Amino acid sequence: MKTLYALLKRRMMMPVIFIVLFAMAFMFDDLKTIYRGYLNILQSPSVLISDYLHIGGLGATLFNVATIMLINIIMLSVLKLKMTGPIFAGLLTIAGFSFFGKNIFNTIPIYIGIYLHARVQRLEFKSFIIVVLFSTGISPIVSFLIFGTGWPFYIGVPAGIAIGVLTGFVLPALGAHTIRFHKGYNLYNIGFAMGILSMLYAAMLQTLFRFDLFRFDSTISEAFHTELLILTILLSTIFIISGFINDRGVLKKYPKLMATTGRLVSDYIRDHGRDIAMVNVGVMGFISVLAILLLDIKISGAVMGGILTVMGFGAFGKHPRNSVPVMVGAALWYLYVFHVRGEASVGLAIAVLFVTAIAPIAGRFGILFGIFAGFVHIVLTPFTYAFQGGFDLYNNGFAAGFVAAILVPIFEFIRKDNGKEMSS
Repeated sequence: MKTLYALLKRRMMMPVIFIVLFAMAFMFDDLKTIYRGYLNILQSPSVLISDYLHIGGLGATLFNVATIMLINIIMLSVLKLKMTGPIFAGLLTIAGFSFFGKNIFNTIPIYIGIYLHARVQRLEFKSFIIVVLFSTGISPIVSFLIFGTGWPFYIGVPAGIAIGVLTGFVLPALGAHTIRFHKGYNLYNIGFAMGILSMLYAAMLQTLFRFDLFRFDSTISEAFHTELLILTILLSTIFIISGFINDRGVLKKYPKLMATTGRLVSDYIRDHGRDIAMVNVGVMGFISVLAILLLDIKISGAVMGGILTVMGFGAFGKHPRNSVPVMVGAALWYLYVFHVRGEASVGLAIAVLFVTAIAPIAGRFGILFGIFAGFVHIVLTPFTYAFQGGFDLYNNGFAAGFVAAILVPIFEFIRKDNGKEMSS
C-alpha cells in the first residue's frame, strides 16, 4: 500500500495500473493456466470481435493487458517522454483493446513500420508517438494473415509481418490527412484512418483470395462481469484519489475543463493540470459503470475495452458534459433494439461507450445536437463494420469520422455560428 501511495503521490498512474492488472492476473489463475490461455490469445486471428476472455480466460487476458502496457511504458521511458493527455489516452486505449484484439505479436510489426517512416522522413521516432500508441487498432491484419488464412507459416508469417510493417509505414501520413475530413470532431481520428486502410485490405482479400472475413468465432464471455466491474470501480477510485492526493482543491478546476468542447486537440493534462485530468478520468469511469448498469449490459472483453478507452480520453477530450448527451442518443436506440425488437448485440452495447468519440459535437453544438449525433452514430456503426472486415478494432472511430463529416456542416448551417463554441 505504501508503494502504491508513493506512486500516486508522484503521479505515476501507469505503473500503478500495471501493478494492479499484473497482480490480478495471478489472483484469478495459476501460472500454467495463464500460459495456455496466453498462447491461445497469441494464436488467435484477433479480428473484431475476438474476446480474449473467451479465448484465453481472465488471468491470461489480464496478463496480456499488463504485458502490452509494460512494453509501452518502457518505450515512453526510453524516449524520455512526459505524460500528456494524448499519451495517457493512448495507453489506456491500448489496455482496453488488449482485452479483444491486441497482443504483443500483432503490434510490434506496426511499430516497426512507423519507426521506418520516421527514419525515411528524417524525424525523431518520438515525434510520432501519438500515432504509435493508437496505431495497433489495425493489428488484427497481422494475426489474420498468419493464423486466419490457412496459409502455411512460411507464407503467412512473412505476409503478416510485411503488411504490418507497411501499415505502420503509411499510417502517419494517412492520419494527418483524415483529420481534415471530420475537422477534429472525431476523437478517434487514427481509427478512421485505419478504417480506410482496413476497407482496402478487406476488399483485396475478399476479391483476390475469396476469404470469408466473418466466419470466425465471435463468441464473447460475460463470465467475469462482476470481477471486471469491481476492477473498473477500483481503477476509477484510484484515479480520483490520485487527483486529491496532490491538490485538495482540485474540483475548483473542474468547471473550466467541462467548459471545453473536447475537439482535437484537447490535452487536459497540459491545459488544466494532471490532477483534475485524473479526477475526470475517474468520473468518466463511473459514468461508464452507470451506463452499463442502467442498460443491463454485461461486461465482456469488448465492453471492458470500451470502458478503459472512455476513461483514457478523460485526459484527451471527453468529460461528462460532452459525453453524456451522445451516450443518451446511442442508448435510446440500444434500448429500442434490445427491448422492442428483442435483439442483443455486443456491437451495439459497446457503441454506447465508444460513441463518445463524437463527444466534441455535443461540446460544440449543445445537448440536443449531441443526442441526435449519438443516435446517428449507433445506427451507422454496424454498416462500417461490414465495410472494413473486422481489421480495424476502432470501428466506432471509423463510423465517427463519417458521422462528424456529415453532421457538423449541417449543424453549423443550422446554428449559423461557425467557429463559436457552445456553453450549453
